[in-house]
Amino acid sequence: MTTKATLRSIARLLLVIGGIILILEAVLQLSGDIKGLLNLAPRVPSLDFFTSAIVSILVGVLALIGAGRISSPAWGIILLVLGFLLIASLGGILVFIGALIALVATFVKL
Repeated sequence: MTTKATLRSIARLLLVIGGIILILEAVLQLSGDIKGLLNLAPRVPSLDFFTSAIVSILVGVLALIGAGRISSPAWGIILLVLGFLLIASLGGILVFIGALIALVATFVKL
């Protein structure tokens, strides 16, 4: 197995794990907010939780799709930017590192 193939398999693994973690985090965040919405106390729910959960789900799905296309530099750059946007969470960090490794495997001659 060559070094490029090894780096791509590591990047693919990190992207899949990061995408799954992002989706699970978002689902758990949404389930907690739905419980808060069912509370009959008068309050205005924040849309920040919903938008961040939806963005996390979208980035997680894109990371899972992009894991199969890591040889394309365009997907690597897109996942790098999306991972950077969500770098505050564990899934975002894994997506960012996976995309960075995929870009290194694509552009560096090993």
